Order: sequence, then structure tokens, then C-alpha cells
Amino acid sequence: METSEQKRFIPLIRERLGEIRKQLESGAEDREAVSPDKSIGRLSRLDSMQMQQMALAGKRRLEEEIRDLEEALKRIATGRYGKCQLCGRDIARERLEYQPAAASCVSCLEKRG
Repeated sequence: METSEQKRFIPLIRERLGEIRKQLESGAEDREAVSPDKSIGRLSRLDSMQMQQMALAGKRRLEEEIRDLEEALKRIATGRYGKCQLCGRDIARERLEYQPAAASCVSCLEKRG
């Protein structure tokens, strides 16, 4: 992939990073611990704790996506973006448009299972 084509993905990646950061900010309240002095029933407390754990798992996924997108920006800066890190072949443009942080082609991804 040519350098000029790689750079066209920068706005897409930055836009997604902004969306993720907004999601992280808006979901901060859901990840807070359930206060033990809060007067709710036992099942409601368990539901609240389960929802908190789900929110924390979602936060971890979003943080991982941020790291992947920042890595993609580094690959653009070094001219390695759009190349599979496993086999060296070009990653399909459609795949990069759908998942701009993709670091491997579909073939290699399927082989990894």
C-alpha cells in the first residue's frame, strides 16, 4: 500500500479513537463499585455487581482497541500499515475500512483459528 493511501486512514482512525474515548468517559459511572451501605435487595446487589463487571470488561475491550488503533497510527508513520504482520501480504482495503487497526490479513487470521 502506498504511503498516500496509508495516510488516508489517519482521519478514520482518529475519529474512532475519539468515539472510544467518549464511550469510556460516559460509562465511568457504570464501572463504579456498588456501595455496601446502599439499601438494595440481595438480588439487586448481585445484578448491580454483575452489570459492573460487564461494564469493566467493556472498558478493557475499548482500551485494547485504543492500543490497537494507536499501533496502527505507528504503522502508518513507519510505512508498514496495510501489510500483514504475519505473512507480509497486503491486507484488503475493505478489511482496513471496516477494522482500521487490523494487523493481519484474513487468511492468516483464519489460520490462527
